[in-house]
Amino acid sequence: MATKKVSTGTWSQLSQCYQIAQKQCRDALRTTGLTQPQFEVMSQISDEEGIPLTRIGENMNVTGGNITGIVDRLERGGLVKRKRDSEDRRIIRAFFTAKGRKLYSKATPSYDRFLKGAFGDMSDAELNRLQKSLVGLQKNFDE
Repeated sequence: MATKKVSTGTWSQLSQCYQIAQKQCRDALRTTGLTQPQFEVMSQISDEEGIPLTRIGENMNVTGGNITGIVDRLERGGLVKRKRDSEDRRIIRAFFTAKGRKLYSKATPSYDRFLKGAFGDMSDAELNRLQKSLVGLQKNFDE
């Protein structure tokens, strides 16, 4: 088990990284008018057109109410649309509109530059180790 001094220092560093990253992410998306959560929802739609809203929430580790609010704002902006699943009407799926696909394509290069700046020259192996460590940390919070 880590000492209190090491734990406190690590927590402080993690918090500072998060705050800096949030600011830089907001700056990267500012010209598009998208928030980071909105971009993340759109990214998931890009990966799986027609993704169920429940899966987006699970992937983002947020409640259904949060996803509903984000998708409501995207839908009001004409960027996404919702459709009920034809086989199971309980499932609501998210799709791009033409306007949404265009804005996502416009926002992606700025976001990619943000990620490149955030992770610098880290290799895939290093990023995988970092992600594994963060998943372990997250499990501590879930207990």
